[in-house]
Amino acid sequence: MAVASLVGCSFGGVVTAVRRPIVGVDRVARLLSRFPTLAPDARISTAWINGAPSLRVDIAGNLDTAISVVVESGRIARIYAMRNPHKMGRLGEQVKLSR
Repeated sequence: MAVASLVGCSFGGVVTAVRRPIVGVDRVARLLSRFPTLAPDARISTAWINGAPSLRVDIAGNLDTAISVVVESGRIARIYAMRNPHKMGRLGEQVKLSR
């Protein structure tokens, strides 16, 4: 893994989340390795967010977290997580774009 940092998590004060960036491959790996313990019932699937491949985390059938990554030189350089439910309200909808 080449992740340099978990840059941020938007939670809006509504849900719990990391408040400061987690920097360093070892620290990010340590946090991600704890995920199955923190959310054992989570279902992770792929999604398109802002035109980029991303991950969607559902817990108890409800959208919990949207995760996007920045890839540089073929490796994940940064991870962004969105947990604020007010910002994810339309994530499950397909929006038809028009000019």
